[in-house]
Amino acid sequence: MADPDLPRTIAIIGTGASGTLLATQLLRRARGPLRLLLIERTGEIGRGVAYSTSCPDHLLTVTADRMSALPDDPGHFLRWTQAHAGQLGFPATVTGGDYLPRQIYGDYLQEVFAEVRAAAQPEVEIADERAEIVDLEIEDDEVKLKASDGRLFDADRVVLAIGNLPGEYPIPRPLPVYRSPRYVHIPWRGDALAGVGPDDDILLVGQGPLATDLIVQLAQGGHRGTIHALSRHGIRPQAHRPVASFPSFLAGETVPATVRALLRRVRAAVRGAAAQSVDWRAVIDGLRPYTQTIWRSWSWAERARFMRHVRPIWEAHRHRIAPQTAAVIERFEASGRLRFYAGRLQVLEADETGVHALLRRRGSIRHVALRVAKVINCTGSRTDYTKYQHPLFIHLLARGLIDHDPLALGINALPTGEVLRYRGEPTGCLFTLGAPLKSVLWETTAIAEIRVQAEALAERLLAR
Repeated sequence: MADPDLPRTIAIIGTGASGTLLATQLLRRARGPLRLLLIERTGEIGRGVAYSTSCPDHLLTVTADRMSALPDDPGHFLRWTQAHAGQLGFPATVTGGDYLPRQIYGDYLQEVFAEVRAAAQPEVEIADERAEIVDLEIEDDEVKLKASDGRLFDADRVVLAIGNLPGEYPIPRPLPVYRSPRYVHIPWRGDALAGVGPDDDILLVGQGPLATDLIVQLAQGGHRGTIHALSRHGIRPQAHRPVASFPSFLAGETVPATVRALLRRVRAAVRGAAAQSVDWRAVIDGLRPYTQTIWRSWSWAERARFMRHVRPIWEAHRHRIAPQTAAVIERFEASGRLRFYAGRLQVLEADETGVHALLRRRGSIRHVALRVAKVINCTGSRTDYTKYQHPLFIHLLARGLIDHDPLALGINALPTGEVLRYRGEPTGCLFTLGAPLKSVLWETTAIAEIRVQAEALAERLLAR
């Protein structure tokens, strides 16, 4: 049993955006003895996958005036960027409607954390540990953490701020090509495009944000070969456009009880907006404050129906890309150097000179044969953490400390972030936020949601 007179130790595994935002809120609120243990295998705080890019053309998908890390100070990021305008790596001027480089946002998160760290109370101890946690046990309300190098850490509370996982394999069975240097499974690695010549043809499996990043990066590097991009439905992210404000059709109304009812009301609202010369984007944006409420009100059967029939369309229209990014995509496609396909991969075979790929077009028996220098998996993040073959998750599952939800969309947890055991009881010691909460909140991966979760979870963790 933890001694109430000793400092409480809170360990955060992962210091990407979600872990850094949580650590920031803990330091802003801590008024008594506290030991904050920050564990990150890369040793870097604040960037994670999303903001570690070095490509200046990888842009945020939200305007600067809505990217504050602090829920109680909405204009914080905009003021910060305006104060740095004209400096190396920053635009000469910044307005609230700008879509800024993601690497700038990584700089911002690091500086926000550094400031609150410097101002932390004397009773707060902060320890940075470059380590990879491979096992975790709970004994008498205390957590024992084991790192891959054999080091042991103790904590009273542990937060799994683990973010997104690599995606599923494009053909879900073991294939020799997956062990070939001509196949890349993790597209956000810095060497994903290593060995790709300026005239090489490439196959991107996926047409979402990950594929978009690579297309933009190739464009920046002067790539002249053909980029083939395949997804099952052939639905690509839509672009942001300035839109007039439009009242949400759900304001003051009961949320739709079924997917079918939601779609009817969305379509009616889009027609009503169009009659007033208002773009459909305003209608979709008006759903944002109600999305979590709608998701939580649905049964698992209704959520499954949404996943089967609506998810690809929703994500393309809800998670839009910056106008500058869309312009790059359009230019590449118009030049014939970017080709989009809807269908499924049937064959992937690598040899010394390239990869043979065979895909079947959606809704057809027609096949397309491609010869490319490299295949990059851009299918999106995996959500079933219990199937990710990492020692930590294997041990957590074996000990019954985590479980997936009925749709395997994340880690089974309460909306407050408290992780549930295999049989559904709270562990009392394990918490999470961000991407792992997709099963219970659905909208949970954007900064707008994570910063609110971080604030609430910090208050919960600090409460005696």
